[in-house]
Amino acid sequence: MRQSAAPRLVPGLVPVLATALLPLLLFGATACQSAPEGAALAPAAAPAVPVDDGVPGAEGAPARAAMKEAHVGDPVRVDGAQIGRHLQVELDAYVDPAISVEKNFAPAAGKRWVAASMSFVNVGGASYGALGRMWAHDSAGQRHPVVSTGELTTGKPIVFDSLEVGERAEGWVVFEIPENARIVRLQYQDANMQANSGEGFWAV
Repeated sequence: MRQSAAPRLVPGLVPVLATALLPLLLFGATACQSAPEGAALAPAAAPAVPVDDGVPGAEGAPARAAMKEAHVGDPVRVDGAQIGRHLQVELDAYVDPAISVEKNFAPAAGKRWVAASMSFVNVGGASYGALGRMWAHDSAGQRHPVVSTGELTTGKPIVFDSLEVGERAEGWVVFEIPENARIVRLQYQDANMQANSGEGFWAV
């Protein structure tokens, strides 16, 4: 039987192949090396995500977190549970003590009144119904609801039956608290609260 002849190498081809393959062999060896023990891998950067606060015409604008405390003059957006219900609520002023214009109208013995001037603007896409609830929180952790007092020396109480889109309501709310209590913040809560967005807080 006739055996086939061994393949013949072209002169000069071996050095060329060796030169071409050497970098690939070195790269493969380096890539296969494991990271040093205990070494941390840098996390990939998270892509920036625009925040939509839900207010018409404000796509991509950052929204103030409802649970974050604001101060006098700071507006806080409160979202109702119903779609399209958005209020911009602002604490305009705070007085301690509050005094009625009627001389014979005063808080109960051992109590005093404090009052807040509040403004509400419907910035949503649907009409707004009844006003929510408010409390004054003292330094002992107790909260005190709004009481009816009539007109104060600082202004009239707020009237809030309904609020159409773009309309504004403003006025005073009054809290009756113990004489020695120190109020530290005010709270507004939507009538139909939506978790994490149906309330606002103001430090006083």
